[in-house]
Amino acid sequence: MTEACKKSYRKRLVRALCLIVSMSTVLTGCGFQGTPDQGTPETAVSKHSTISFSWWGNDERHIYTMDGMDLFQELNPQITVDCSYGIWNGFEKRNKVWMESCREADVMQINYAWLTEYSDDGDGYYDLYQVADIIDLNNFEESDLAYGEKNGKLNAIPIAFNASVMFLNENIYAQYGLDIPETWDDYFEAASVMKKDGVYPIGMVKKQLYLLLISWYEQSTGRRAFSREGELLMNSEDIAYILEFYKRLLDEKVLIPIDQYSTSLFTKGEIGGALFWISDANKYCGALEENGGKPIIGEYPVLEGAELTGWYMKPATMYAVSSVTEDPAASAELLNFLLNDKEMAVMQGTEKGVPVSKSALEALQEKNLLDGYGYDASQKMLEDRDLMEIMVPAMENEGIVDALKKGADEYLYGKSSLEACSRDIWEAMTEIIQKTYSHQS
Repeated sequence: MTEACKKSYRKRLVRALCLIVSMSTVLTGCGFQGTPDQGTPETAVSKHSTISFSWWGNDERHIYTMDGMDLFQELNPQITVDCSYGIWNGFEKRNKVWMESCREADVMQINYAWLTEYSDDGDGYYDLYQVADIIDLNNFEESDLAYGEKNGKLNAIPIAFNASVMFLNENIYAQYGLDIPETWDDYFEAASVMKKDGVYPIGMVKKQLYLLLISWYEQSTGRRAFSREGELLMNSEDIAYILEFYKRLLDEKVLIPIDQYSTSLFTKGEIGGALFWISDANKYCGALEENGGKPIIGEYPVLEGAELTGWYMKPATMYAVSSVTEDPAASAELLNFLLNDKEMAVMQGTEKGVPVSKSALEALQEKNLLDGYGYDASQKMLEDRDLMEIMVPAMENEGIVDALKKGADEYLYGKSSLEACSRDIWEAMTEIIQKTYSHQS
């Protein structure tokens, strides 16, 4: 094991508290080269190199990304790319194993939250400023790159920006003689009309529900759920307050229960609307339109006079390079291609969201590809940017989302009291924050 890998491994071992390995042992698949400070890479790939690239997504993403890799290798015959990909389900857990054992891909699609989880000190991913002569950073504003900076090092670059967006089926609301909801009260009023037919105004998966509840909490209390450093600011009484509102949404039939929800209910026009990521807009809204529905973007509900809106935006996904890559120059060539190449941009379109890269954006404009539901939702996000804040990575930690869902079920199904469930959720969230984000060097 090289010194760079040892250094990275020690930090990950402390954070994870789950791997007991002698640091003198050579790990299979971890024969990386480099120095602890990552050194200075060669600025060009002068000999044949094989690098790896990992991502997650649906079949559409897999197809165009593989086509892109074929093109990249045609343009760069001295570089071979080994690809590893899959659906999101289970990918985060596999990534954790890879990162903790120094077996991550050279180039990676990563979640914004992973910067804090794996690189709070800036050493968990490669410093892309070291390869700025390969990656065209002029395609990005300083404010864009700031999302990927940790401790003065550029660990990752955003592909696109993302936020939750409410899309509603105008046909269903028109069927009941209702205007498109704009406020929290509007959704409760719609539920009072629709419930006689068993139709729900909105549905969503557990993470979107969690973000919706955070929005309600911050608007109605004027207090933040998390500090900007990722500290949990809510106490168990605050969790109880959130659970009570969640129960009200269910009791008054505003929200279809999470375990009964599937995106097909939205795409088949069986519920009034859904909250999902902007990056999913084309897929879900396109399917709804094909089934005769009429998707329309909803407003972000905000209580009148609220000091905080509780709505957040973040990088949709990002690209990063392994801190222990054998070939940072070849990895940088691939990362630059993925972000800035015009042909790659056209292949990708807006499937990952409206691209941040100026050259990618120009390519889509030239081909008249900046349209569709995802583009409209992105424009809505930017128009409402004064309502949006930058998401704290800890906010979307999957463990925290799961803790809320699991504890809420205990309360909703009468297995435990509101007080006990709220305490259990708070303790679980606090433990996750402490284990995941309280780093030691």
